[in-house]
Amino acid sequence: MPLDMSLDSRTALVTGAGKGSGEGIARVLAEQGAAVAVNDLHRDRAERVAAEITAAGGRAHPIAFDVCDAAAVGAGVAAIEAELGPVDVLVNNAGMPEGSTWKTIGRHVPFKESTVEEWKVWLDLGAYGQMNCVRAVLAGMCERGWGRVIQISSGMASRGLPNNESLLGMSKAAIEGLLRNVAIEVARDGVTVNTIALGLMANAGDHADPAVVERTLDRVPIGRAGEFREAGAAVAWLASVESAFITGQTIHVNGGSFQGR
Repeated sequence: MPLDMSLDSRTALVTGAGKGSGEGIARVLAEQGAAVAVNDLHRDRAERVAAEITAAGGRAHPIAFDVCDAAAVGAGVAAIEAELGPVDVLVNNAGMPEGSTWKTIGRHVPFKESTVEEWKVWLDLGAYGQMNCVRAVLAGMCERGWGRVIQISSGMASRGLPNNESLLGMSKAAIEGLLRNVAIEVARDGVTVNTIALGLMANAGDHADPAVVERTLDRVPIGRAGEFREAGAAVAWLASVESAFITGQTIHVNGGSFQGR
């Protein structure tokens, strides 16, 4: 019997889907048949991606809210459910502070040079923001007896790297630790909870020092950065019925990074 990777009749919410990996994930899920709620902090980004998905024959709805605002997340999920139906698949992709560059609050510096304000920025988004989204959809998934929570993370959650990104690694490790336990709590309810830890992706230069990007690329055995559709393909598999026996796991999509190099 052929594998069933169809997401027909499913509704997916992808946060931070206005560009980069989030956009790639939203597009692939729509191609697999899901109705996709395209979230972004900026409405124009969400509208562009949703419009392009719709023009390509998919079903999408733009929804702008800040995942760090629990009330806004709750209202956003209610609006999605009114427009597309209950959320069956949550992809927690939003993970970089807005305006994050090497010279602003989102800068990457050695921990000893970091500030309490910077700790809060990363925790608010990387932990609390993700928790807001999971809590907003999890009870409904359990009541309906089916659901997929897919967290987008980074290899820095499980391995130290010489990139001065301890705060990013901290935020990713925090949410991974939470979700491994949530996976056990809801395992008998037909809901799976997994993490995809992305390696160097094609948009890395948008928020990292070019020298760090080049150094990281040299450690990727495949010899290139990941494509956004490749992130989407991994998410689509975890969102499908074929992944029903996979939960509480972190899957590394990184071109073989950390394998002895």
